[in-house]
Amino acid sequence: MKSYKSLLFAPLFTLVFCLPTAKAQQIQAKVTATENGYSSILIPQEFRARVGNDLGILRLKDAKGNEVPFVVKPQEVDTSFFSPLSYERKKNTSDSTEVFLIDHKDRKKNSGYILQVANSENNKKYRIEGSDDMQSWFGIVNNALLTNLKDDNQTFTSKPIHFPPVDYRYIRIVLDDKNSPPIKILNIGEIKNNGATLKLEKVKEISYQQTNNRDNKTTTIAVTKDLWTPIDYFQVYARSPKQYYRTAHTYIEQQKTGATKNNSRQKYSVNEYIQLQSNTGGMYALQELYPNTFFIEVENEDNPPLEIDSIVFYQTPIHLIADLDIKQEYSLQADSNWNTPSYDLSKIDLNLPPNIPVAKVSDIQAHKSDTTREEKGYGNWILIGCSILGILLVFYFGKGLLKDLNK
Repeated sequence: MKSYKSLLFAPLFTLVFCLPTAKAQQIQAKVTATENGYSSILIPQEFRARVGNDLGILRLKDAKGNEVPFVVKPQEVDTSFFSPLSYERKKNTSDSTEVFLIDHKDRKKNSGYILQVANSENNKKYRIEGSDDMQSWFGIVNNALLTNLKDDNQTFTSKPIHFPPVDYRYIRIVLDDKNSPPIKILNIGEIKNNGATLKLEKVKEISYQQTNNRDNKTTTIAVTKDLWTPIDYFQVYARSPKQYYRTAHTYIEQQKTGATKNNSRQKYSVNEYIQLQSNTGGMYALQELYPNTFFIEVENEDNPPLEIDSIVFYQTPIHLIADLDIKQEYSLQADSNWNTPSYDLSKIDLNLPPNIPVAKVSDIQAHKSDTTREEKGYGNWILIGCSILGILLVFYFGKGLLKDLNK
């Protein structure tokens, strides 16, 4: 009987030891205060690559290993609002166009407007022209296209239109109604803000490769970066064509279950669409957090592929605020096994001065590579396999134990 009891517990021990142990992502750096009091600590990109956007696994510790409370410095909010402009509207039946004329009496330089458009399933071609005397008109934008003119949460949508900076007194926007029904323009205006400047940091460990597929009429940009480094913005510098408007989307590749060697991967779209336009300055935002390799696919349609000189990737820097002593040594650490801490500093208004001393961060050391995310799928399969093995062993030895009891 005793031997059967030992055998009965054996599969349980087997199951426990078969459980996949996730490798913790561990990294630390030395933090040195430059002044006594509250200091700002910039999280290095080496940390961001392992932390991603999960700041809860960060800790700041003193030389004795005690936690030093901190709070994430709030981002400077760019408060924007819509400011409507006065304009004249004229519909030309002779050439099936609708013209919106804007008079800039102050002749200020501008490079775009915001159109508030009643929801529509149509796309609309338009052009933009400028004049100083209402007699001679000069082209600014030609054959541009308004797309995705609907908002599921309200009855209108706001569409930005961009063009090179100009200082014409008169600007007219001409909508082409020849091949599509008219759309309803509710307002034309500008976006004004409180003057806060968005501060960005170039991503260091990153590269990309461009591939043109003429059969599919697409351009694929493969981006490779360090682990889970966040990318908040990227800027495209294209040499040719001078004017373009392309729809692009991002995707990642996942291993396809039961695939052959020749077809071992499949596309997995994350449904993040981007409108690449020559008149926007080439700066675009990304909302998702991507693994170390992801792709941007550009739809060229019948146009020539973009000749891209360079692409620059940015992330929004994140600072921690902590009360530091210039005589003390501190360590900034990250470990994926830690949970989000709860400090008093996050519950009170510190009323900090605008210029906070910046602490020095040095001696960055990564102890283990971050394989938790990559091995998550394999760990699940191991767990399932060990579970099945444990159940079979329990039934096998249990059956023998019952026979022994019956005897």
